[in-house]
Amino acid sequence: MSVTDDTPISRKRLQAVFEQLANDRKLEILGYAADREEFTITELKDELGLAHTTAHEYCRDLHAAGFLVRKGGKPARYASVDFDLQLSLSSIADAVESESETLEYTVETYGEDSIDEVINIWERVEAGELTYREASSEVGMAHTDFLRVAQELDLLTR
Repeated sequence: MSVTDDTPISRKRLQAVFEQLANDRKLEILGYAADREEFTITELKDELGLAHTTAHEYCRDLHAAGFLVRKGGKPARYASVDFDLQLSLSSIADAVESESETLEYTVETYGEDSIDEVINIWERVEAGELTYREASSEVGMAHTDFLRVAQELDLLTR
């Protein structure tokens, strides 16, 4: 499956893409975008009858999922991204296996409680009390492993 490139898809990426495609209003926005070279939030909200904050939030979500590109300027403009959506059972299996391998490696390397320790310390990271590096040191984990676990648990995007 690819939206903008041929990088192997992760479970999180699958979830993000299908979450966007499961929303009827976001599908309307993609249809609107496909019919235009570019558009602003104001144009979109006026045409589709959306609240400004909803239009802005949905475009931001679609941009993060790789369906829209945000162009600079005031006001910001959006444009659709051509994408090819190809999905196979093996690509889904690879995505699930890759995530499982990261968490299994963490438990094997750092112990049964290592995942819980990352989750528990994350509140202090979000509060700004600890940097990622300080938190990884405090739980006794290599910094890169700490970041991989945080990524797999979707903590970095909260």
